[in-house]
Amino acid sequence: MISVSEAKAIVTKHAMLLNIIALPLDKALGYCLAQSVISKWSIPNFAQSSMDGYALQLAYRNNKLPIQDELPAGTSKKISLKEAHAVKVFTGGPVPENADVVIQKEWVNASATEIEIDEQKKLDPAIAAGLNIRKPGSDIQKGTVALEAGTILHSAHIAFLASIGETVVMVYRKPIVAIVITGNELVKPGNQLQDGEVFEANATGLSAALKQACVEAIHVLYTKDNLAETTACIQSALDLADMVLITGGVSVGDYDFVANACLNSGVEKLFHGVKQKPGKPLLFGKKENKLVVGLPGNPVSVLSCYTQYVLPAILQLSGLNTIKPAAAKLSVAYEKKSALCFFLKGREENGIVTVLPNQASYQLSSFATANCWIELAEDVYQFDTMKNVPIYYI
Repeated sequence: MISVSEAKAIVTKHAMLLNIIALPLDKALGYCLAQSVISKWSIPNFAQSSMDGYALQLAYRNNKLPIQDELPAGTSKKISLKEAHAVKVFTGGPVPENADVVIQKEWVNASATEIEIDEQKKLDPAIAAGLNIRKPGSDIQKGTVALEAGTILHSAHIAFLASIGETVVMVYRKPIVAIVITGNELVKPGNQLQDGEVFEANATGLSAALKQACVEAIHVLYTKDNLAETTACIQSALDLADMVLITGGVSVGDYDFVANACLNSGVEKLFHGVKQKPGKPLLFGKKENKLVVGLPGNPVSVLSCYTQYVLPAILQLSGLNTIKPAAAKLSVAYEKKSALCFFLKGREENGIVTVLPNQASYQLSSFATANCWIELAEDVYQFDTMKNVPIYYI
C-alpha cells in the first residue's frame, strides 16, 4: 500500500488536460479557456452618453442653448454640434462631435426649443470636460486581451465576452465518465428486496456528484461478478469515456474480479491499495490517456474516494482549479487505532467540526447532517480537542 499523499501525486501526474474544443458562448459556463480572447472591437466603439440629458460645449454652460437635434440610443446618425447649441442625448446613445460634456436632464430647465442649466448647478464642480461621456475604448481597446487563457468562465465573464461581440470560445473539454457497477447482490431502487440483496446506491450517488462537477456526459453500465463479464463491461466503458469509475469487486476476495479484468482490458495499474480508511483497496490505472479508478463497493467509501481522487482528476482534466482543504478545530478529542489516514463524516459550524456517529463504510445515514469530510493523518493517533484538522466540504 502507498500513502494518501503518494496516491494523490500519482493521480495528479496522470490526469492530463483534455483536447480543446470550440464552444458557443452560451454553453461555456464553468469551462476553462484554452486560448486567450483578444477583443476585435473597442468598447464602446463611439463616444457614448451615460445619461439621458444634453450634450454641449463646456464653454457655453452658462448660456441658454438652442436644441439643435437629438440622438437616441441605437441611431447611426452622425452630427456635429454647432457652437453654442445643445443636442438631446440618451443613455447608451452617441454623443455628437464637438461636445465635451453631457448634462443630465434633471439638472436642466428645458422647453421644446432650448435649454438652460439650473442656476444652482451651473457652478457645480462636477460639471467638467468629459462628464457623462464614455470615451471610445474606455472599457476595452481593440486588439487587447479580454480574458487570459486559463480563466474559468463564470456568468460575469460570459456577459463581458458577449459585450465585446464574442459568440464562440476555445475551451478545454470536460470529461466523459463511465460508471461500471459490479455486484450480484445489488438491486435498483424501486424494486422489492429479497434476502441477501441490497439497494444499489453508487450509480445514483456518483452520477449526482458528477453532474455537480459538470462533466460532459455520464454512462452507467452494470456487470455481474465474473471475470469475463467484468472484462467486457470495462472494455465497453473504455470505448465510451475518458474516465472509468468501477464500484465494487476491487479487493482480493473470491468474487473480486476488477483488478484482473482491468489487466485483461489493457489497463496499466499505477497503484492498488492506499493507507486510508475508508477506501483502502482503491485501484488507479490508465489505458493510453484514459483514467480508470477502481472504487470499493460500500457507498461511503465511494463518496470519500470520489472527493479525494476522482473530483481532483476531473478538475485537472478540464483545466479547472483543484479543491484545497479548509481547516477546522475538532469539537472533541479523537483517537485512531491504526496507521491509516482516516476520512470521517463531519459537521462544521463556525470553524468547529464534529465527528458524526455512524462512520462505517456502509452507513449513509450520517450524510443527512454531514457537510464535510474530516482528514486525520495516518502517522498521528491522538487528536486533541480544538486541534486544527483539514476538512473537505461536501
